[in-house]
Amino acid sequence: MIDIDFDNLNEEAVYKAFHIDGNESEALNDSYLELFELIGRDAMLKLFKYFRGDKIDCPMRLYRAEYIADLARQTTDRRERAKIARAGGYTVKFIEGMLSKRRKENEIE
Repeated sequence: MIDIDFDNLNEEAVYKAFHIDGNESEALNDSYLELFELIGRDAMLKLFKYFRGDKIDCPMRLYRAEYIADLARQTTDRRERAKIARAGGYTVKFIEGMLSKRRKENEIE
């Protein structure tokens, strides 16, 4: 028999009541199983609690282009700028284009 306290119902309590520990591959939906394997039970349950029903879009780049451009602006060496751009997932041409656009906008003001 499954013992669930409906007055204190939460994802972790249900996880324990359903005896999911060790049975994740049979119990969890594929997406949550993948998250469980990737980030662990607690983080997977936290994502479920806050984002269930939502579609989560994970952009190809972790960092904003503006932030990378600000970092690259600190050096005038094109090779260093290229390293910064590549580390952020951008091309140096794109980052320098952003910097050039900013300079033009600042000249107009």
